[in-house]
Amino acid sequence: MELKTLFKLGAIASALILAGCGGDINIKTGDDSAPTPVDPTPTETPQEQAYGGFAEKSTGIADLDGKQVWKLSGLLQPAAASASTFATGGQDGNEITLGNDVVWELDGPVVVGGDNENSVVLNILPGTKIIGGDGDYLVVSRGSQINAVGTEDAPIVFTSVDAALGQEGEPGQWGGLVLLGNAPVNTCPDLNACDASFEVGDFPYGGNNPEDNSGSLKYVRVEFGGFKINDTQEMNGISFAAVGSETEVEYIQVHENNDDGVEFWGGNVSLSKVVLTNNFDDSLDWTNGWQGSAQHVLIMQKDNGSNRGIEADSNSDIDAEPKSNPTLSNFTILVANGTNDGGDDAEGIILRKATAVNAYNMLVKGDADSGECLEIDGDNTVINAQNGELVFTHSLLDCVEPTKNQSVDEDNQLAYDVHAWYTGQEGNLIGASALEGYMPTASSVALTSGKADLGNTDARLMDAEYIGAFDGSNDWTVGWTTAIHDDDGGTDPVALQPLTSCPVGTTQEMAIDGLYKDADVELICGLEGNVLTNTTLLAGSNVLYKLSGGAVLVGGDNENSATLSIQAGVEIFSEEDSYLAINRGSKIMAMGNADMPIVMTSQEDVIEGGEGERGQWGGLVLLGNGLTNKCPDKNACDASFEVGDHAYGGNDNTDSSGTISYVVVKYAGFKINDTQEMNGISFAAVGSGTQVDHIQVHANGDDGVEFWGGAVSLKYVYLTHNFDDSLDWTNGWQGKAQYVYITHEDGFANRGFEGDSHKTDGDTPTSHPLISNVTILPGVDVENASGDKGEGIILRVATEAEIYNMVIRGRKGSTGETESGECVELDGTYPSLIDGVNSGALLIEHSVVDCNEPFKGTDMGAVDVETWFLSLTGNSAQAVSLTDGMPAAGDTVLLGTGKDASTVDSWFDSTDYIGAFDGENDWREGWAYIPN
Repeated sequence: MELKTLFKLGAIASALILAGCGGDINIKTGDDSAPTPVDPTPTETPQEQAYGGFAEKSTGIADLDGKQVWKLSGLLQPAAASASTFATGGQDGNEITLGNDVVWELDGPVVVGGDNENSVVLNILPGTKIIGGDGDYLVVSRGSQINAVGTEDAPIVFTSVDAALGQEGEPGQWGGLVLLGNAPVNTCPDLNACDASFEVGDFPYGGNNPEDNSGSLKYVRVEFGGFKINDTQEMNGISFAAVGSETEVEYIQVHENNDDGVEFWGGNVSLSKVVLTNNFDDSLDWTNGWQGSAQHVLIMQKDNGSNRGIEADSNSDIDAEPKSNPTLSNFTILVANGTNDGGDDAEGIILRKATAVNAYNMLVKGDADSGECLEIDGDNTVINAQNGELVFTHSLLDCVEPTKNQSVDEDNQLAYDVHAWYTGQEGNLIGASALEGYMPTASSVALTSGKADLGNTDARLMDAEYIGAFDGSNDWTVGWTTAIHDDDGGTDPVALQPLTSCPVGTTQEMAIDGLYKDADVELICGLEGNVLTNTTLLAGSNVLYKLSGGAVLVGGDNENSATLSIQAGVEIFSEEDSYLAINRGSKIMAMGNADMPIVMTSQEDVIEGGEGERGQWGGLVLLGNGLTNKCPDKNACDASFEVGDHAYGGNDNTDSSGTISYVVVKYAGFKINDTQEMNGISFAAVGSGTQVDHIQVHANGDDGVEFWGGAVSLKYVYLTHNFDDSLDWTNGWQGKAQYVYITHEDGFANRGFEGDSHKTDGDTPTSHPLISNVTILPGVDVENASGDKGEGIILRVATEAEIYNMVIRGRKGSTGETESGECVELDGTYPSLIDGVNSGALLIEHSVVDCNEPFKGTDMGAVDVETWFLSLTGNSAQAVSLTDGMPAAGDTVLLGTGKDASTVDSWFDSTDYIGAFDGENDWREGWAYIPN
């Protein structure tokens, strides 16, 4: 018995089980116990009248989804006359229409038309389902057409018999869809006599007509295809073999295919609105001279189950014509982690085998264990790059390894710096993409950095002046795709699994029983010294990571760059003399989430019987290549960090030091002396390419966060019980911050904000942050151990700033022990601050202060701080009511009275309230440490 027959018998047996449980499936075995009486005057059903001329009712599955199942097999040919009297489908001459009133089953290779003879037009109506098993696939021959035109509400679905019967759909359960055309392909020396052979079934394709028309695909899903014959004969989800430019393809998805999602062998067909999800090998693959286009393409890979987002070839012969040279625009490629069963790593894009390309607005985002974003491979491809035939502009790479260079080896004689090639082209970026899922957030650089006027660049493209497949507002995948939206069946947060050993790049020791508060801890994985290779700290239910031996430095200073990746759920503790520093040119990719934040804390906090306190370790230090006014010459800048003398600063305010998301830093801030103290998180000349969101610094021995120049921006910042200033800036910080909540511990704090810039006239840049949606609850006016008291904010030392939607509510007692210090202080000791007040470069708007001492001015000359503050738009000094920073739902002082800061800078989210909270949503929920 053939394997195919065994498969179908197994599927039928499974369907019998499902039917026994009430499933809507009927199986016809053809072995009834009693003969059916013959109707002396039989009449055909409408389906028999419509489809009986080219198909037959299934003998295995009688009905599915409440519909009959009809089987297609062999060659679909023209009919001499109409074989249909049924309105929704049938055959009329050379046109065959598959109606949606039945389910269609493929039986082996189903071939539409002969090869450039006996041509057939196959129409498929919206909402139609076509199913197949092992060995089944649909081929559209040269000269024939398929018009599969679904709708958003009624897509056409090609899927496996298993999935249709309610069993689990898996890759490779059937074949796929193959379109064969008459367009050019470079495997044919003579295009006028071209019969290239398709890799499965040996069907011929290729010709001399680049405008050939194979029909239309619109709102079509292809699922669980890609059966494998051997290592070189595998089915793709949709194969385009020499398909011409008059073919229309838009709104297609290939999901869980066992080889490539879509592949092109030559041809000129163009695609738009394409979704490729969880495909095993390459999501989009081209070779042999494809010169079409693709725009608005979403590629989502599967962890440990995918290879490349794009694999691009032309021909091993660089002179083969036509050369592959497609135009691509507005791709979002989400690279998975790990390695598939074939031993291939998950990677972004590889350009190889002499391909050319014109690519614009491409976004490639990796994860902690992803491979490279972009690679060029092969001497012939390098030659194309050197000749300007690899065009790649206005794109964003967000990977641990953004690019991969070509090295000289036994196959290649040319070394090539892919990083220099990429960064040397217009508009290209390397840095954080700020995505939520596949959609860019309002703060994503992708929304504002795309190439404009695409339609004039290539008439096949639509104008879309953003990087990636989405504009941040409109999701064109909704309604017709599978497996990417919550309504397809979300999953609960994944529980951490135990590790059997520590990750490469760390040391390993077994935990001493009873030593740690978490009794599940078995492994202690250590980091110390200089980390010079990419290292990933893997999350596990039984592991803690330890910093020891002083400074743990990631990478060299702008050399030997490395990336420290930290998975969601990782907990790191530090010995008392240690801290973590990310050198210039290197990155940290600390990507927690709301369910599993990353925690960095002290050794005392994790040991049984220990207690976390301020100053028990150092903290986290990011050293960047951004601008700082400590360096007169930005091109030769080596400012010295106050602890460890680490170098920072440069001439690139867009520099990226990686990502810090959902990270909690506790009990840091050791003190060497009065001028050398560690902050919870230090941002030293860190650039705007760094993504920082959802961070907390708790009980630090000095400042919570501090900025020395740079332009890094932050959202969702929670600063609790820090000893000195909660948020401190100086030396030219020009970043942004939104949603900042600050609380003090009485007698153990100084200011909420301390804002400085420079003391010497002419130093540039001047500090000028933009800040919105701030809530500060200062502690009481009692000196801490350094002699400082709990206060709101101080702006001084020539700083500029724009602050919107800030509320400061102090303690309102009648003594220093029960009331806070001043809410707002301006210090004009350095007169440039007064200049900023008078010019408007320093302003506070739509803000409320509520303190016994609302205002204080020091050396402000003719400027009265109270008069200045109350004269600015939307400001007031009045009582406010807050519960743990949250206004009441019916509040009228704070809610609805704020400024929409997005009108100042599009990085900001649009809000209409004053303070860090809208009265309904607590963005700390789930991930933050809430002190008593």
